[in-house]
Amino acid sequence: MGETESMLTLHDARAAFARYLAVHPLPVVGTFHIDGWYEDDDDFLPVWGSREFSVDHRREFGRMDSLVVFIDKRTGEVRRDLRFGHVEKLRAMTPVEDRDGVS
Repeated sequence: MGETESMLTLHDARAAFARYLAVHPLPVVGTFHIDGWYEDDDDFLPVWGSREFSVDHRREFGRMDSLVVFIDKRTGEVRRDLRFGHVEKLRAMTPVEDRDGVS
């Protein structure tokens, strides 16, 4: 990637994810919630599920899928895939410092 190419910020990734969700809702029982974000050199990764599970700790609202959603830092493309195909990538990703104070 050249020095002149711009990379998406976390703010941009949030906006791209919101636009994607408006057309392609994710399978969540309960209130959709983002716990945080991870990143590597290529992508952002939102950690998502239900508020009832993440905040209220109600096990019956836990996710039963293996979906991951990546937001490409160069193009803003949002893609979903199965976690199993990206185990090494996921292990190498690091938490994003939330400078905006919002997940």
